[in-house]
Amino acid sequence: MNVMKIFVILVLVCVFCFPMAVMARRDTGPPEWTFDDVAELADWQDHYNLDPTSASTITKVRDSKGIERNVLRIVATGDNPYIYPGGAVPNWEPFSGYDYRTIYIGVRVEESDTWTVDYITGKDGEYDEGQSREFRVEAEPGFVDLEFEMQWSGMIRGFRIHPGTTRNKMAEIDYVSLRGPVIVTQSPRRLATTWGRIKDLL
Repeated sequence: MNVMKIFVILVLVCVFCFPMAVMARRDTGPPEWTFDDVAELADWQDHYNLDPTSASTITKVRDSKGIERNVLRIVATGDNPYIYPGGAVPNWEPFSGYDYRTIYIGVRVEESDTWTVDYITGKDGEYDEGQSREFRVEAEPGFVDLEFEMQWSGMIRGFRIHPGTTRNKMAEIDYVSLRGPVIVTQSPRRLATTWGRIKDLL
């Protein structure tokens, strides 16, 4: 009789816990930052050759269409600035480079420049030139939505963004996403609390 009770309890535990585990797996994915909440600044504290004041502040700006955006404004103070999304020790789970091969960035820059993204995988724990990609970012009057085709593989455990090589120039980052471009709306935007969730369209 005791064995039967234990069996029934185990079945009930599986019935109730399995759906919750499935839901938890569905909510995970690659990271996304929209800077719609100051709490996101905690994910961007590790940086080098960037003005510490600018890299620690979310700024409210208007784009060329008059739409209000919350952005991370960064100013380079050296020739090799970089910043770690999620921190030098990432606060996000590793994701598959095979499944998520593109970094989506909404940005406005003062001067055209070459940006670099380098990364580490589950096999290689050190950043080096062999695991990096360069992308040309052109200066435009408004924000542009960029797609950085990384062509990386394996499990991505960390990455950092080098916003050009020009000292004393400014860049305004509206979002960084591994899931897809973030749609900007006229109404106040809701923070994507679940990784990879895209905002509602107009």
